[in-house]
Amino acid sequence: MKILDAQATALALDWPALVAAVEAVIRDSRSGQASAPSRVGVPLDDDAVWLLMPAVSRAADLAACKLITVHPGNPARGLPTIQGDILVIRSSTGQRLALLDGPAVTARRTAAVTALAIRQIRQARATSPPADASCLIIDCGVQGRGHLHALAALFPGMRFLLCSRTPASAQGLAAEAAGRGIDARVVADPDAELARADIVVTCTDARQVSVRRNPRAGAIVAAIGSFTPAMSEIAPGVMQAIGRNILLDSPDAGHEAGELIMNGVDPAGLPTLLDGGAGALPAVDRTVLFKSCGNALWDLAAAEAAIARPRTGG
Repeated sequence: MKILDAQATALALDWPALVAAVEAVIRDSRSGQASAPSRVGVPLDDDAVWLLMPAVSRAADLAACKLITVHPGNPARGLPTIQGDILVIRSSTGQRLALLDGPAVTARRTAAVTALAIRQIRQARATSPPADASCLIIDCGVQGRGHLHALAALFPGMRFLLCSRTPASAQGLAAEAAGRGIDARVVADPDAELARADIVVTCTDARQVSVRRNPRAGAIVAAIGSFTPAMSEIAPGVMQAIGRNILLDSPDAGHEAGELIMNGVDPAGLPTLLDGGAGALPAVDRTVLFKSCGNALWDLAAAEAAIARPRTGG
């Protein structure tokens, strides 16, 4: 069994290959060849939670289970907020294939799913990002970093505006981006940039709202920091303006996303990545929210990309 630490796991998850793996698991899900039950959340101390997320793809002959803990108070203890692992097995035999670093997978597969959603929304609208398209990233921690690199890989030439409650993290990410030839600059007030940004990605811990004003008409807003009914990154007035112009990463987001639940949005009928719902979204003059809460299928896709096991069938 391969055991990959955080660095090795990240290196094994090349962005184009990871996005392709997500697309493959979506196809497998639609054909009934891949499935994942709703994740199980086990409350721990205070507001900490232990998440268990299994998934299986008979097409890829793989199964994976992520066991990950989220302790929001850990930074004050000098510990990481997210810790965990992903066990990968061969579904036909139970053979243990790999143990991957859970936080590294979570960071990269989440960003890859966002990038795929943005690409599909653009394709559905029959548009492509302009050469100087701008993306506002709110919060520049692990997820902010992952989203910058994923979007830069899929949309070369995109400009990035970086904002964080910790200015040093935004400055550090801007410097890292510059070192890789990515156009990125730090901005102090995200509200001031909402009227201009083509894409807005919120990567906060969702203890407070981060999008308080309406983005420009036609913008794509990806809210990926919140994942429970009590967490929301989007202000009620903005959600009201967005209406039902919402794409979910999976049906589970309908009962997990605070943006929906706290604002009385009925998830019934909302399109998802798993059902190919990007085509049901409105034209370019309407703002769209992509709401991602995570799904074990995305971890399974990352597992397939990480171990690079060739498929034997269609």
